[in-house]
This record gives sequence, structure tokens and C-alpha cells, in this order.
Amino acid sequence: MTTTTARYALISVMVTMGLLVGLVGTAATGSAAARAAVTFGASSTLAAPPAAPSCLSGADTCASSDPDVALAWSSAVSTAGCRFRLTIAWGDGKAPQTVNLSGAAAGQVWPVTHTYPGRVSARHPYRISALATVVSDAQARGCSIESAATTFTLLCTGKQLSGASWNPRFPGGNRDVTALNDTFRPGVEAFIDAMTDAGITVSPQSTMRSPQRSYLMHFSYLVSKRQIAPQDVPAYVPVAGEKAARVCWLHRTASGRPDTTASVSAAANLLRALGVDSTLRTAPALHSRHNTGDAIDMRTQWSASTIKIKNADGKIVKITTKPQDSTNAQLIAVGATYGVRHFSPATVDRNHWSSDGH
Repeated sequence: MTTTTARYALISVMVTMGLLVGLVGTAATGSAAARAAVTFGASSTLAAPPAAPSCLSGADTCASSDPDVALAWSSAVSTAGCRFRLTIAWGDGKAPQTVNLSGAAAGQVWPVTHTYPGRVSARHPYRISALATVVSDAQARGCSIESAATTFTLLCTGKQLSGASWNPRFPGGNRDVTALNDTFRPGVEAFIDAMTDAGITVSPQSTMRSPQRSYLMHFSYLVSKRQIAPQDVPAYVPVAGEKAARVCWLHRTASGRPDTTASVSAAANLLRALGVDSTLRTAPALHSRHNTGDAIDMRTQWSASTIKIKNADGKIVKITTKPQDSTNAQLIAVGATYGVRHFSPATVDRNHWSSDGH
């Protein structure tokens, strides 16, 4: 097998195991091929793999969603008698890695691998620096090796990135009134019965909701409305035994640059998928009464100019005012007699009722 073929085979293996960052080079032979140099950068003599990853050949910056990174130094000529040392700072807060390299009689590739954490919080740029030194030159060949540096951005995976795909992972968009807790539910049921008897159309939209769903609703609203930068969204903090919603809100381009437009668009798609009322003028609560079964979102409407509705005391109340929906002040007053209180101000969250108005 020729030197070129051998080096090509080594690189092909590295590509399949993860990302090959471009610390690949060629030796400068000098006179009588006496020098044995290992150089950082692109190599015209190095055969390129058929499907080269984005960080091939000494790029100053590179990006991938694969947390397994392989760096490689190479020489196209003999480095026999040379010994090198690499001190690599991977930029992830860990102590620098020391790697000793021994020369070879023929061309050689020296791979060094590292794995970054795969969690969402670890998906960001890392500055990698490698100090390369010659330890010995037993044959006085003029051994040399070049130091290197690059910035590697660990991209979020498709599963981690925000978007509509998060909607089914934490359902909790229950419309069933029976899902409400035993304290709040009786008043809601009685109020709905009174409204229905009065000719009001009632459409429950949401009752019990998981804390994770509240988190998704709250921050997808804020990001989509540009009220918070995607990179500033705090991580979901689960309580004991609870499944975490590990969402990557900041989208990036293929080269690793932050992409605000894509981030906002994905948050808007998620907001729609979650069924959030398009007229909502405030973010859904992060810690909601829905999480404890103490709240219900329900749409109400009627067309008659006058309706007669019974309050919790059995008194008939005539409603002749507008609007003819959940924000009607007279209807809100009737609901309060049942212990079902509307959010205030009513126009900010039109359909939200709870045990305390929050």
C-alpha cells in the first residue's frame, strides 16, 4: 500500500467515527529529504475523503452536531528518530491533554480524539489550541512540528432544537374539565352549566397542563415575540423524578453562527403547535394554575342581545352589554360567584379563568 493510500485509509476511519478537524498537513522535505516536518493546515498531497466533513483541512472555524472530534497531524515523509509532544486545550474547562507522538519510517497520520458533552448546555463554540513541540531529534534530521488552533462549534441536534416537534413530547393540553382538581372543578362545572342554560356557547380549550408544557409555552411566546434572546432562555429545572425539557432555543447556521431568524421562526412554529391563543397579549405563565388543575381556558360567545344567567346564589342576572365573549364584565362577575375568576385585565388573556384570577 502506498503512503498516500495508507493515509487516505486512516482519514476515512476517522471520518466515520466522528468529525475530522483540519489539523492535517504535509512535510517539507528540504534538501536530500533530510527534514521531517509535521505541518498544520491543508495538504495538496493528502487524498481527500469522498464526503469530506465541514472541518476538513485546517479551517479556522468549523461546526458539527457530532460531539466526537478527531484532530490529526500528518507527515508525507519519514519522521524516524523524531519525537513530538502535543498539549491540547479543548476549550471545555478540562485540564489540557498531553499526547506524545513517535516518528515513523514512512508517511504517518497521528489522530487525537476528544468527546464533548452531548447535553444542550454544552452546544456552543469551543476554542481549541494545540501547542506542539519537538521532544527529541535522534538522527539530527531537523524535526519540526507546527502548533495549531481552531474554533469548533458544537451544534444542537435536530431533536434538541426548538420547533413544533416538541409539542407531542409533553402533551398536557387537556381540554377535559374532569381533569381539574376536586376543589376547583365543581365551581367550573356549575358555571359552564349556567352559561349553557343561558344560551352561551362554551368551548373548553385547556385544563390540566404539565410544568414542561408551561415552560415551552412561556418561552416560545417570548422568543417568537423577540422579548427574550434565544440564547438567554434559562434551562428547564425539573423537580425530583420529573422529565426535563432540554430544548435548544438558539439555532445556528451550518458554519456555527447564531441564526436569530431561524430561532424566532422555530419558536413561533412551536407556539402554534402548542395551541396558544393567537390573540394572547402576555406570555403564558411559566408557573401556571394549570399545573395544579386550578385553571381553565375556555372560549365563550353568544349572539342574543340579552341573556339571562343564574349566579351561584340562584339569582338571575341579565347581561345586555358587550362584548359577547369571555371579557364581558357582567359575565366575569357571575363567574366569580362560582369561584371561577377571570384573568385581569381581561383583554390581555381573554379566555383564562382560574381559582384566583392568575
